[in-house]
Amino acid sequence: MPTQRQIEQFTLAFHQVAVNRLRAHPENLIKAVDVLNRWEAQGISGSGQVYRDAWRRMLGSGVDEIEKTVCIDSDSAATIRSMSPLGFVLSEEERMQIRRKAMAV
Repeated sequence: MPTQRQIEQFTLAFHQVAVNRLRAHPENLIKAVDVLNRWEAQGISGSGQVYRDAWRRMLGSGVDEIEKTVCIDSDSAATIRSMSPLGFVLSEEERMQIRRKAMAV
């Protein structure tokens, strides 16, 4: 079973790659907002609203703001990464490669 630290290392590495992908494909910023809209339409928990709002602000501000907020090794960044709408940005194979590296640490 992965440790909390390994999970955080995975989500950090995932988001570092995702940010680079967003720079190359900024249209994915709109797709990420669509993910948030879909979650809310499905009645996702209200307790996460503050994080969804934070993601909306970051997505509206651009990739630099996302990188500055989530691509750092801190508790607050780890929390916001855990509510990320960017899961679609990388393929399953890419996620698994990142996960294997994080779990090896």
